[in-house]
Amino acid sequence: MELSLHFVSNLILAVVCIAMGTIFISLPTPPKPGLVTYRVSLKVLASAYFVLAILILIIIVFKLPDNAREHLTFTGISISSFQAFLFTFALIALLNPKYVTFRHLLKQLLPILVLILLFVISNMVYTNPVITHLNEISVFIKNPTLWLRLAFYFFYIFQLVYYTWLYFRVERNYKTQALNYFSDDTWLKLSWVRVAFISALGVGIIAMISYLFHQKYDWIFTLIYTVFYFGFALEYIKYNKIYVQIEPVVVEEKVEFIAPDQNKTRTKPGWINLRKQVIENQYYLELGINIEEMARRLKIGRTNLSIYINREEGMNFNGWVNTLRIEKAKELLIQYPDEPLGVIAEKVGYSEHANFSRQFKLVTGESPLLWKKQQLTSTLV
Repeated sequence: MELSLHFVSNLILAVVCIAMGTIFISLPTPPKPGLVTYRVSLKVLASAYFVLAILILIIIVFKLPDNAREHLTFTGISISSFQAFLFTFALIALLNPKYVTFRHLLKQLLPILVLILLFVISNMVYTNPVITHLNEISVFIKNPTLWLRLAFYFFYIFQLVYYTWLYFRVERNYKTQALNYFSDDTWLKLSWVRVAFISALGVGIIAMISYLFHQKYDWIFTLIYTVFYFGFALEYIKYNKIYVQIEPVVVEEKVEFIAPDQNKTRTKPGWINLRKQVIENQYYLELGINIEEMARRLKIGRTNLSIYINREEGMNFNGWVNTLRIEKAKELLIQYPDEPLGVIAEKVGYSEHANFSRQFKLVTGESPLLWKKQQLTSTLV
């Protein structure tokens, strides 16, 4: 029964890899400069999926011995290490294509390639011991090949930690830029990338732990990997549609947040005039308004406008626009107490009632209904 489950789970994984790899390599993408890295990522992912499928089919067809009973296999660790590298940078490429350069990739690949080369040489000279129980490590402790396997294993752990730090740093920078561009939650359209990374990290940790134990039920791990590979591919191929909306954030030059000067005594006249135009014309109430559109109407560069808002208002574009919207919403809630919240939300630039309530609470600390009730009660008193 175990053998049949192992066979079936591996076969399913191979079929999924072939199917998704084919989709990767045949997926049409718009000829936009910002999608160059994405197109390369698709080809690399397709190659990785195909290679994995071929390896699995070779094991199945030629009935090669299963090393699932062996601990700390160099083949397993090297595959996991390469996959950690591949999935991490495939996801980073979506948030910041400019970060995924040849130099950065080579820097990450070099230790893996060096370890593989050293292992091949050591294996030829000293052979590769088979470890079926962890206590056998002490028996082969003088074998350099075993030391390389252990070194690769600890390097893999380091990879998981470092890639986690790197990913969240890139994600934080993406979010900062997005909040400096969008007035709504458009930037959240890439929230699945975080889920994908955490899933990849989870799979990596499972693999890390599995190398220390017998894998009697390794078919369960294979099915987990299959679900991950399928889900990852399914979301990754949707990116070119999302890209159209987030392109200005991932392509344009980054705008650093500039903290307001605590010692300044007055606001620059230029900003006073610009702010007045925004308030009088109620640009901030327009559904989906972004900094590019607002800058165009104010006849000012997007970067300059972002710097003004960051420096003079002490917040990003998203926070500033939402603060203005909530202030307007307060007026409408008092002026039209019987108006449904959905209508108020739409009037101040929100397409979703839930988003309006969330932003209202962020600004005031209370829900719209509670705030209105308190205001009306205090008015009556």
